[in-house]
This record gives sequence, structure tokens and C-alpha cells, in this order.
Amino acid sequence: MTTLATTPDPALGTLVERMARREVAAHFLIPADQPPGVIRPPAPPMAVRVMACPDCGADAATFRSAGIALPFAEWRIVTADDPDTGGLPTLAVLGCEWFAPRAMLPVAIAIERFGPVSATGFRSRAVAATELRGLPFDAVLAALDAQESWADAVSAGSDLPVGPARTVPAASRLVSPATTWAAYRASVTARFLGPHASDVALGRWNELYLENRRDAAVRTLDGYASCPA
Repeated sequence: MTTLATTPDPALGTLVERMARREVAAHFLIPADQPPGVIRPPAPPMAVRVMACPDCGADAATFRSAGIALPFAEWRIVTADDPDTGGLPTLAVLGCEWFAPRAMLPVAIAIERFGPVSATGFRSRAVAATELRGLPFDAVLAALDAQESWADAVSAGSDLPVGPARTVPAASRLVSPATTWAAYRASVTARFLGPHASDVALGRWNELYLENRRDAAVRTLDGYASCPA
């Protein structure tokens, strides 16, 4: 999703801020001093279904060849057309995006807490956004915000709400061979609606998202004793 019309609507800023705070809450579901990519007990198994990106064509083969590790060692890749997940819960992502392990903590904790039958059908924001192509930007954000609400319940220790679509509240980065400095910089820049959401208007909203995410993380670390863990 690379071109969405945007307007300077204050309501959009509120949605972007809420999505940023939601991701930060997910990052601190376990203590900050725990090593990245590790949770105690180990993350429950999951099948990561790698979908072909409609913008660049990257698929499971692209992801594997890039040498990017999945967020947790207990997770395994399945291709978009592979029906066999071994009975595991699934997470759908694009072949061109990767995530910080902490961003995936609500998924791992939901499976651990509620079981693989109840906690399944997760997908990245980029995957969800591909299903919302053609909608106005504010409608896309509103839909994603609603699809991410399950993570609020996980952070609060509440029951997992029933819902067919569970979008993961996480910015992603671009899988790239990074043969130049510009390519490397692009690959490590987090984008809140997916790795290709980088046009001028979305860049402005992405900057707001990252600013709010950073500020929320600083505030959480400052008062870490009250952070849910």
C-alpha cells in the first residue's frame, strides 16, 4: 500500500497515536531486561504464512534468501499456498517485511494464555492493509485500529475478544539485501503500515507514529515499576 490520500484531520492523529501506544504496550509485556527474541517460558510454536507482496512480489523464497530470522525460534515458515500448518496457529506476513521480536509478544502470550485453538488467525498490518486497498486513509486506520483491539485485552490481562481478524499492532521493516547505505537505511526504518508505506503523506503520519512510539517507550521505562509484565 503506497498511495493513500490523507488530510490534516486531528482524528487521524489520535488514531495514529493510539496505534503507536498499543505497540509500545506490547513491547513491555515482559521485563525490559529480558534478551530480545526470548520469553520465559519459550514462545509457543506458530506457523508464519509468508504471503507474496502485491507491491514488490517478495514471497517466502525472498524472505528465506534474505537470511532474516523469525521473531522466535519456535516459529516456522509456511508458504502462502501451503495448507499444512501442523495444527499450529498462524500469522500471515508479507515476504518483504520483518519485525522486532518484542512487537510479536502479544501473539506469543495470547497463544500461551488462551491456547492455539482460540488464539489464531493473526496477520501483519501490511497484510490487513492489502485487503483494504481502495478505501480512504481514515477508513483504513479505523479498520486496523478495530482489528488490533484484541492486543489491548492481552496487555490488560483480560479475556481474548472474539474476532475473525486479529491484526498485530506492530510496525515492520523492509527485507532488503542493503547493498548501499541508502538501501540499508531504508531497511531499518520502521513503517507503521507496512514496509512500502513511504510516500510523502504517509511519511508524515509515519513520523508522528514513530515520535509517539518513542515518547511512550521513554515514559514506560521511566515508570517501569508500574509496567505490566
